[in-house]
Amino acid sequence: MVTYIVMLLGAYTSAIGAGLSCPDWPTCYGTWLPFLQPEIIANSPYSALQIFAEWAHRGLAFIAGLLILATAVTGWLFRPQESLIKWSAMTALILLPIQVLLGGLTVTRELQPIIVTAHLGVAILILLCLLSTTLAAKLHPTIV
Repeated sequence: MVTYIVMLLGAYTSAIGAGLSCPDWPTCYGTWLPFLQPEIIANSPYSALQIFAEWAHRGLAFIAGLLILATAVTGWLFRPQESLIKWSAMTALILLPIQVLLGGLTVTRELQPIIVTAHLGVAILILLCLLSTTLAAKLHPTIV
């Protein structure tokens, strides 16, 4: 669910023209919390909403990454006999650093269409892996 929300927030960020509202990566205007420095917002060519959308997309993506890691570890530790659960979760985890790299390149390469498209494509693959993990876990519940 969190991964899907990250994707929606990324689409919203793009739709409002905020893809470069944080001009550096991984920070935003050289800081992790640009809203603690009002001069950043005041001097930016982007609105506070645009900066917030991009910043929130990055922050929620970080949280999603931690949850993907937890899902993969949990699958391997608690469902070792279920190959679909283990491997779909692990595939999502393997795709994660690629997605992070593409997210950074999206900003540093100034929204080159091939990079933006690849960023969305990998996000879709991660989402599919996580959906497979969830469905396999629901179809084969553990007996405690």
